[in-house]
Amino acid sequence: MSYSLKPLALSLAILGLVSTSVFAANESEPNQQMEKINAQTQLLEKQLAKLQAEVVALKTQVKLEKIAVTAKKHQVVAKKTPKTSLSTGSGTEVPLSQEKVTPEASAPADTSVSQELILDPDVYMPFDIYVPGQSFVSTGPYIGVPIQYAGTNLVINNPSINQDVVLLKLRSDINKELAARGTVDVEGRHSHLLLSGVIEGAAYYADNGGGAANTSDINVTNVSLDGFLLGPTEWTSAYFELSYKDNVDTALTNYRSANSEVFINKAFIMLGNFDKSPIYSTIGQLYVPFGTYSSQMISSPFTKILARTKARTVVLGYSPMLANTFYASTYIFRGDSHASSVSRINNGGVNIGYKFDQGLVVGNVGAGVIGNLADSAGMQYTNNQPLFNGFGGPSPYGSEQLVHNVPAYNIRGLFSIGGHVDLLAEYVGASTRFNPNDMTFSGHGARPWAINTEAAYSFPLFNRPSSVGINYGQSGDALALGLPEKRLGAVFNTSWWRNTLQSLEFRHDIGYAASATSSGSNVTGPSGTGVADNVVTAQLDYYF
Repeated sequence: MSYSLKPLALSLAILGLVSTSVFAANESEPNQQMEKINAQTQLLEKQLAKLQAEVVALKTQVKLEKIAVTAKKHQVVAKKTPKTSLSTGSGTEVPLSQEKVTPEASAPADTSVSQELILDPDVYMPFDIYVPGQSFVSTGPYIGVPIQYAGTNLVINNPSINQDVVLLKLRSDINKELAARGTVDVEGRHSHLLLSGVIEGAAYYADNGGGAANTSDINVTNVSLDGFLLGPTEWTSAYFELSYKDNVDTALTNYRSANSEVFINKAFIMLGNFDKSPIYSTIGQLYVPFGTYSSQMISSPFTKILARTKARTVVLGYSPMLANTFYASTYIFRGDSHASSVSRINNGGVNIGYKFDQGLVVGNVGAGVIGNLADSAGMQYTNNQPLFNGFGGPSPYGSEQLVHNVPAYNIRGLFSIGGHVDLLAEYVGASTRFNPNDMTFSGHGARPWAINTEAAYSFPLFNRPSSVGINYGQSGDALALGLPEKRLGAVFNTSWWRNTLQSLEFRHDIGYAASATSSGSNVTGPSGTGVADNVVTAQLDYYF
């Protein structure tokens, strides 16, 4: 019996093994089919993604071609209609041949953009439209100073007054341009950083009067890196400027090339949105809105040297984006010079003006007051050590302690006629005399003042924007600050290459009479020479 069961068991075992392999083969066929389907699905997904990317690329290419055609049309129009004007429409920062007197918009609801964006609508965009996605750090020409082949954009001497207003208007223009392009605004989620800057070199030759030796030099006169931060909300913006200082500190070394330094020149936060309100506020380190100091000349005007004031301040202003309107601002800060021994907020002022556009004539007139002129940069530092070196000293060459504060006032007018002729006049002066212990001129308390007048004519030269101009400046009771008494000057400016400026200036300075004397902080100041100096200066600016 046992022998008969063994063949049967063996047969059943063999049959089981065969059936198991058959079932396994039958089960593996669906798995292979599923793997094949998955592979085909992944391949289709890749092909679909590739097709979607090609569609996006084609749409982007079409959009960029439209933008390029539009920009080319605007550039052709700009080349045909070059002009130069004096004012930005902000009321104060209006260097001659730099920015327009007409505002960027004729009404708050206007969707037009400024001439700067029309000339080259891409330079101020806070991201690169030629790359898919958003780039939140980008570059664009020097903030507020677009350089194009049009006379409106020639920049020579930028005083940086009311720079916060200029930046807020620039942001408004950016928003309008983005809206016109149908670009999605991402400011609610991110901040944009727009970087720009300038590198400036100059050479001069001076024929010094009175038998003094002639002098000459080649120097890097300015290097600045500016950052304009937009967002993350539509009401907040910020700005900073890193600058290079070329002064030689002989206490460290006489090797000038090794003695350069970089410092924070300006840094401030702006609260405002000119698309929704003309009211704005600024807090930080900036030039307070006292005076304009516009100039087409390479050399700074006497008014700027005497009164331009940089402080850590709070500014509250009103600047409508209208063609014909009043504007105003007020500010407070703690000045370095003081009549009290207590450190406190002790200085401030008010600036008012009216801008207008009558077609043939556009202009900007205004006035301002400041509580203490002694806080201006020209009075804080004169670079005359070991003579009176300014109220900022260091001791014993100057002292911030004053017997009393000396207020000052400013009156200005800037006009553009027919888009080619520009005229400006500005006066700034102390309203009362300094105490003789603080500053003197020829034995009595000094009451310094200065005036600057200029006229310019702009024209295309070989299809490049160019201008010629003349100026007359005069100062009074300002010998302690190292100023000449009178100045006559002439200048030629052009922009031969994009984002550059070339300038050639001649100036004739006449010193105070040889009998004039001065002092400051009871320290002897410069004496009059009664002679004249002639200086020729060439300058090249590269903006990025």
